[in-house]
Amino acid sequence: MRLTYFGGYSYDPRAACNGNTVHLVWWESYVHEEVFYKRSTDCGLTWSDSTMLSIEDTWSSTMPKIAVSGNSVHVVWAQQNYGLVYRRSTDGGSTWQNIDTLIPHLGYSSIQAFGDTVYVCGAGGSTSSLRFTKSTDSGSNWSPIMTITPASNSPTLRIIANDVTNIAISYGRYGEVYSVCSFDYGATWSDSQMVSESSIASQRPAMDTDDSGGIHISWYDYKYSPYSWTGDIFYRVSRDSGNTWEAIDSLTVSHRAVASDILAENNNLHLVWEDDRYDFNDNFEIFYRLSTDLGQTWGSEVRLTDTLNRSYCPSFACDGRYLHLFWYDLRDDTTNRIGEIYYKRKDLLMPVSEQGKNMVASPLRLEIYPNPFMGELRIRFLIQDIRYKIEDVSIKLFDVSGKAVRDYRIRHGIGGHIVIDAQELPCGVYFAEMIVNDIQEVNKAIKIE
Repeated sequence: MRLTYFGGYSYDPRAACNGNTVHLVWWESYVHEEVFYKRSTDCGLTWSDSTMLSIEDTWSSTMPKIAVSGNSVHVVWAQQNYGLVYRRSTDGGSTWQNIDTLIPHLGYSSIQAFGDTVYVCGAGGSTSSLRFTKSTDSGSNWSPIMTITPASNSPTLRIIANDVTNIAISYGRYGEVYSVCSFDYGATWSDSQMVSESSIASQRPAMDTDDSGGIHISWYDYKYSPYSWTGDIFYRVSRDSGNTWEAIDSLTVSHRAVASDILAENNNLHLVWEDDRYDFNDNFEIFYRLSTDLGQTWGSEVRLTDTLNRSYCPSFACDGRYLHLFWYDLRDDTTNRIGEIYYKRKDLLMPVSEQGKNMVASPLRLEIYPNPFMGELRIRFLIQDIRYKIEDVSIKLFDVSGKAVRDYRIRHGIGGHIVIDAQELPCGVYFAEMIVNDIQEVNKAIKIE
């Protein structure tokens, strides 16, 4: 499902859940760079209009993070020339209070909420340090800022198990991934522990905690990669709140992976990442793996996106019934410059598991945009296996009854696009079919008013 329709670039989605309500933040780059919010109150089926949380001015607002506790929604982001700023809603996202400056001179942030207590940490900026503050009255007042350790980027803050006194932060520092914990509400902190232990740069740590005191961290680095800008996803777990750590596990072998996100629910670990293994031309897609025993073993890889343009920055949220996945990509942009936020969900109660499914790559690529469409529909196609380079491609558009309403024959090349005047077509569901050498690819499109 496409969630944004801005004229600029939509970046870096982050979400949090409370019951059936899913809260989403991201930032837009158009003439300005601003932070936006929307929510779904029915587990992701429908979504509200977008609300700008930042102030539209000359200062960039980027990299928002979100936490939810009951009806309180807490958002923190990086404000140019200010540092980390904070805004909250006390009525489930319906209205928002004034912006508050929290930690100056920082860029990267993370936020968590438990009852009336809100924890915020930040890293990087001019201080190159990991800094921390908290509020015990749901964001009205904040404790003095504490500097924990040197850090350059990408912190992730989580509460360990059900004990609010235990807090874990993973962060990047000078090309390695570290973990640091507090067991007294953030009053004091343990010594930093290096998690990645790599001689080559480790980047973009993601972290979650489980209900039994486990800390799960994923990241990517280049230690086994022959490529200069992609590597593999690595994983490490502590099952005793950071006291000891198991051996590092490599979860990919293609050496074409980058940013990941990880989420723990019950005994399951869900992992997503960007991967460039198919086209090797900056056409990253989102891949997924599931562990049903909290990281001891892992199921097969599942490819979740398949578009001609790159899919970026996957991010998880979970409400207990559904696993919600957000990312941004350029599938509806013919200029390959403007990305939007997309969404899909996984029903955690479904008896059929994605684990173990084999990925069969089709030699055909068929895309419809925009989707939903109104007066005009574009179909983009590509024969991506040279063994199927022929002179005859059939593309048809069918209505829901199976009647062909448009029929095209393309007799040259291995790719291109068709523009369809759909003004006279009634609203409803349509199916675009591409046939090459008896191989079929079908995509669904919806016409709206």
